[in-house]
Amino acid sequence: MSDPRPQRTYLPFLDVTRVLAVLGVVAIHVVGGGVSSGQVGLSVITLDMALVIAVPVFFMMAGALSLDPRAHHQGPLVFLRKRAIRIVPAMVVWSAFYIVVIRTMVSRHPVSVLDVLDLVVSGQTYTHLYFLFAIAGLYLVAPVLQAFLAGNEEVRAWVLGLVACLWTVGVMAIGQAGQMGVGHSVPLQAGTATFFLLYTGYFVLGRAFLVRPIPRWAAVVGLATVPGFIALVTWLYVASKRAAEDGTPDLWFSVLAPSYVSLPVVVYAIVLMASISSLCRGWRVSERMERLLRTVGNATFGIFLVHFAALVVLRELFPALSPYTPGAMVGAWALTVAVSTLLALVGQRIPLLRLIF
Repeated sequence: MSDPRPQRTYLPFLDVTRVLAVLGVVAIHVVGGGVSSGQVGLSVITLDMALVIAVPVFFMMAGALSLDPRAHHQGPLVFLRKRAIRIVPAMVVWSAFYIVVIRTMVSRHPVSVLDVLDLVVSGQTYTHLYFLFAIAGLYLVAPVLQAFLAGNEEVRAWVLGLVACLWTVGVMAIGQAGQMGVGHSVPLQAGTATFFLLYTGYFVLGRAFLVRPIPRWAAVVGLATVPGFIALVTWLYVASKRAAEDGTPDLWFSVLAPSYVSLPVVVYAIVLMASISSLCRGWRVSERMERLLRTVGNATFGIFLVHFAALVVLRELFPALSPYTPGAMVGAWALTVAVSTLLALVGQRIPLLRLIF
């Protein structure tokens, strides 16, 4: 009997993009402390700003795969069960691990029961773990989103994705303006149950880039604008930080300051990924290379989850990796990537550990 499921052509650029994104996330966390404390120069700040789209890319890649009709061919309950098996154990185990082991034992920041409850409710069990809460919410609404898109996917994915991104930008801009005294109400309090709302646009656009790619000439133009976006977000970061340090915060700098959901970064991420998807979707590889890319691509989830623990422990064991000097940062990044990749690949081969990697 033939398989009734729609066939999905393997697109190697999706796995390559996931790998590059997780490498970028590790780099952001390696240099982040130096950037925020002013211990690094403009070149490192520029690198940090160039990589700010790494997390949006993860959400786009998740949407590209999770909104594919093939993922829903057995119905919403099967889809949700599979995603729950993938995300819930990781959410529980890694949240507990980072709170108990990394935050309390390694970093020596004891927390009370009330602190733990607050961390869970706010979705901030550790710096990067809000991603788990956000992606869990997106998986929960994915069957509804996919059913809506199915009517006219090529148009609806673009429209819904862009509208959702505009909504996010508007909501967060109003929130930032409120902190400047324009108002006192925050339209959306980000937390465990609401993170997904902020990233729905990215999630849906990941699918839009595949089903209706932009013309190749537009993709070439889009890639040509990337240095300009990097320069813009770098300038906005430096200018907004300087204004805050001088005690003269500016409304526009506050609203446009680079974040995963600010207007400049949202446009930067959309332009870059729309361009890459258009130019690379026709790329094919050999079966051997496909197996390799699938393996490494599937490991990116585990690498993302474990890398912060690896970075903290490595800096504890080897203090020479702690300074924000070029050599120390490169070394910390390389070792963190190597250790995290090894742990993720090994974890995927052990039955119980596979649930959290």
